[in-house]
Order: sequence, then C-alpha cells, then structure tokens
Amino acid sequence: MTDFLIPQLSVQPIVENAVKHGVGMKKKGGTVTIATRETDNDYEVIISDDGVGFDVTAARKDDGRSHIGMENTVTRLREMCSGRLNIESSVGEGTTVTIILPKEGQKNEDTVS
Repeated sequence: MTDFLIPQLSVQPIVENAVKHGVGMKKKGGTVTIATRETDNDYEVIISDDGVGFDVTAARKDDGRSHIGMENTVTRLREMCSGRLNIESSVGEGTTVTIILPKEGQKNEDTVS
C-alpha cells in the first residue's frame, strides 16, 4: 500500500470508543485491530473490536454522553477530504468502523500521512 493522508484526530476517537465502550465492557477484555486497505477509488482505515457491540439501528438514547468525538470525526472527514464513516456492529460480537477516504483530492495541509 502507498502512503495516504488522513485528517488529524480521525482515528483516535474511534479507537478510544472501541476500548471504552467495546472491549472495556467485556469481563475478559478483548482485542482492537487497526488495518488499512486500498480499493480502486478509496483508501480505508478499518478499526474493529470483539467487544460487546451495539444495535446500529436503535435510536440513540439520551444517556448523558455528548457523542461529540464521533460527531467531530464525521464532520472533519466530510469537510476536509470528502471522507465518510461506515459503522457495522453486532450485539455480543463487536464493532467495525471503516473510514473511507477518496483517492481523489488527497492533498490537504491539514492531514497527516
């Protein structure tokens, strides 16, 4: 895989959530994996965990948490590089978050390689 650029502070909040709300909620802990993949049109960063998972179709409950980290990440990706997030999760099995970064328009001084 070649180098690619990603907006700063894009991976950290996702990994933090995987640890805190995924594997950190299991009695025996778990594993968080970070991988990259290149497709014809995109670069992808895949953060997966084998934690407790959640129902992605359920309405967000008012749990007192701000969720600002993920909201900022989605906004940063969209505005800085037309990137997006895909979240897949299964209760009791874990979660996979894929950051999708289009190859087109990869040059931006506010990103890191």
